[in-house]
Amino acid sequence: MIKGYLTTSDRARIYYEDRGTGIPILFVPGHMCTTKFFEKNAEVLEKDYRVVTFDPRGFGNSSKVLHGNDIERHADDIKELIDLLDLKDVILLGWSLEGSTVVTYADKYNSYRLKGLGLIDCCLFPFSPEDWNSYNSKNYNMDDWNQKYRLWITDPEVYFDNFIQRIDKYLTQEEISMVRTEISKTPPWIGFAIHSDWCHTNAEPLLKNLTVPVYIASGCSKGHTPSMGRHYNEVIPTYHELHEFENGGHILFWVEHEKFNRTLGSFISKIS
Repeated sequence: MIKGYLTTSDRARIYYEDRGTGIPILFVPGHMCTTKFFEKNAEVLEKDYRVVTFDPRGFGNSSKVLHGNDIERHADDIKELIDLLDLKDVILLGWSLEGSTVVTYADKYNSYRLKGLGLIDCCLFPFSPEDWNSYNSKNYNMDDWNQKYRLWITDPEVYFDNFIQRIDKYLTQEEISMVRTEISKTPPWIGFAIHSDWCHTNAEPLLKNLTVPVYIASGCSKGHTPSMGRHYNEVIPTYHELHEFENGGHILFWVEHEKFNRTLGSFISKIS
């Protein structure tokens, strides 16, 4: 495994891990999350593919800059990482909040160097009033958002407990400890900035502009139900696959990693 840092054009430092050879798979972890969350995927998939994971700016081992904490800049960081590592025919997968980032990347950069896209249990417009949206702050409910995120300042341990309960209720104590350690690396001011920008960003209309095949993984947890993945399945114009995970919650690729790795590998084989 190669570990390194990308220095972006606006002077953020992005930590990444690069392993294996073959078609590159680039995983983008969700809000406050890190490379650690994809260990059960990378350690298997690297046998057949080149697997790259990284900590988005402000998360994990990446630098804690005050600028660029928004969806579009996160997409720019992906472009710069792809260029640094000279990745071609990339399978770009975004989990949760970063689903909006990878869709934004595909639209802004005309699917530059992409072979396929992956949407992992993501909401592409958390404030949407539409029926497909099951996110807690639906329909511009900023009161709900402020109440939930105020805890990060007033009672961070409760905030972390709530986060863990939202992603899956079946994690072991060891796994819970890992999650708590990793998400605590993100400062609240960075978390507030990127999360609020995500909620206000409507990436859903960009689906109709996609030009590459799409792998959709949809779970079932508080705020993230199959209605979102099913809606994307109806809208995307290119070849796409919808895979629903009943027992993995929001962290389905970890809890149901065998099914996730198998279905992703099958998708890549088909489009290659």
